[in-house]
Amino acid sequence: MEKTKEKRIRRLKRKRIWPSVIGLFVIVGFILVAIVGEFTTLFINILSRELMYGYRLSMKVAESYEAIGEDNSRTPEQMVELYHDMMDELEAVCVYGAQGEILWSSSDMIPKKEEAVTAVLSPMGKEVAVDMVLSESVSLFTIDSNGDMEINEKLLAMIDFSNIYRDGNQLLADEDIWYLIPMNEHTVCVLCKLRIYGHDLQMAVLGMSFLVLVVVLFSLYYLWTLVSMVISQKRTTKIIYTDMITGGENWLAFIRKSTKRIRKVKRGRANKKLAVIHLRMKKYRSFCTCFGFIKGEELIERIYLLLKKQMRRGEVLAHHEKADFGMLLSCSGDEELILRLTTMLQKIDSSFPEIKLKFAIGVCYVEHFHDDVEDLYNNAVLARELCGEDKEPQIGFFNIEMSKQRLWEQKVEADMERALENREFQVYLQPKFSTGEETLGGAEALVRWIHPTEGFVPPNKFIPIFERNGFILKLDDYMLHEVARQQAEWIEQGWKVVPISVNVSRAHFTREDLAEHICEIVDQYHVPHNVIELELTESAFFDDKQVLLTTVRKLRNAGFSVSMDDFGAGYSSLNSLKELSIDVLKIDADFFRGADSLDRGMLIVSEVIDLAKKLNMKIVAEGIESREQVDFLTDQECDMIQGYYFAKPMPIEEFEKNYKKI
Repeated sequence: MEKTKEKRIRRLKRKRIWPSVIGLFVIVGFILVAIVGEFTTLFINILSRELMYGYRLSMKVAESYEAIGEDNSRTPEQMVELYHDMMDELEAVCVYGAQGEILWSSSDMIPKKEEAVTAVLSPMGKEVAVDMVLSESVSLFTIDSNGDMEINEKLLAMIDFSNIYRDGNQLLADEDIWYLIPMNEHTVCVLCKLRIYGHDLQMAVLGMSFLVLVVVLFSLYYLWTLVSMVISQKRTTKIIYTDMITGGENWLAFIRKSTKRIRKVKRGRANKKLAVIHLRMKKYRSFCTCFGFIKGEELIERIYLLLKKQMRRGEVLAHHEKADFGMLLSCSGDEELILRLTTMLQKIDSSFPEIKLKFAIGVCYVEHFHDDVEDLYNNAVLARELCGEDKEPQIGFFNIEMSKQRLWEQKVEADMERALENREFQVYLQPKFSTGEETLGGAEALVRWIHPTEGFVPPNKFIPIFERNGFILKLDDYMLHEVARQQAEWIEQGWKVVPISVNVSRAHFTREDLAEHICEIVDQYHVPHNVIELELTESAFFDDKQVLLTTVRKLRNAGFSVSMDDFGAGYSSLNSLKELSIDVLKIDADFFRGADSLDRGMLIVSEVIDLAKKLNMKIVAEGIESREQVDFLTDQECDMIQGYYFAKPMPIEEFEKNYKKI
């Protein structure tokens, strides 16, 4: 689950804003290019209009000159008169002959070599006869057969825009343009002024200004959106990485920061060691039972703050779950680390003088080849679980033997589904005998694993693992199926059957339809409900009490017997008896062990039996191993006895062989 969350967060963080920023620049750039292109197009249209006007005027001059006289008998007076009629729009006129000689000029202004910067070809496609002009001139535009103008791109670079005024009605461009019009035997050169005024571009400038304003506003809005997205992403990430109880960083943040720290230290090859620490406050559930869960969460927060103050630079701390904390500490070795952890615990104790808090700690050093923080923390948890209860302070260090235990857990988890499908889990039955007559009165179904390679695997090697990973739910259902099927088979064969008890793990009581689920399994085999007894542990009473009470009531109404296993091993046994209506009470075997089992223990057992009788419950004593214990329980009118004194758990075949005639 934690790894899935981490993957989702990594996907969230990979949503960078750089694509959006690049997208903004691309969009703005595209719009600006479009604006410049539109303005250029408008300017070229205006320029084309002015050039076309000058061209047509030049053509008119050339055609008029041609029409004066077909015999080339034009007089200077005629030329002056022709020029005089158009002098308001023309600057100068010059005519070249076929050999490049000047036939006539209206003034001393003629297209010189260094001034001939423009030229035009007529629709007739004739070459200009003036070699001097052709060699230096640049064709700024051409007129095709349809009369359309095509402007040379070099024209814009040649026009002088230096005469620019702030007043939009003044000249924006003022340039002399020579139009060279080739005729039959001569070339007419006409000098015109190319003038573009500010008012011609006023609307274009206004339109461009409006578009620029739109672009600026769009860019500001887009940038505001990006900033909001960054802030929102940071806030979301902070929420994701915040623990709701302590207000500090949560487990996902611990994994992320610890991984970075470990990799950095590995690259730097520091002399300091890194250790992943698992710290658990013991009996946290009892504290919450006494003071409430709100006080429990306040206690966790205060402990977190105390630990946080003792963290060094680069070290990491986070609340994991319930009363568990994870730490990544640096140290030089075991001695320094134990001193630091002990100091932390002492500071916590001094901060809570009114409460006696106890902690257990697991330590796993970070090896150079290992940077999986989850795995390291699980190793620390295993070290804490395997640490002796009598140690003070209770600190366990992960070692190679624990590593083997971890490998065994991984093997169990890898094989458990296959084992269930192949029916490697077998039902063993331990008989229960009635006191007095000492006849068979029932049996308890116990699971044993016959592994194909490991052989016989005792329950304590796999049941705790199944309880941690949740597979116990499937195993309990499997055992209920097997017992119901076996009871149905014995009933069909005509054998006398006795009630067989089946364990129901506390994990089942998270579902509200548990009673219906159990009835559905048993009813598949058509066996009476009273031949199956359902055992639950007292610890289930402290999970969801209301669900437990409702489920037990439904099961008893359906005809099942309900028993409480391991009575006396919990913290509030009498309270559970007060609220929970059950049929059978199983006295924990620890009452019959130890040096005081025949005095103080037996006194307690005697009172418990008397109490159960008054509550109309049957009593089963488990773990009985001696005749003295049997005689004592008989005298106390205990209903049934279960233990090695009478029989050990045995396969069904052996149970049939020994007890099928009973």
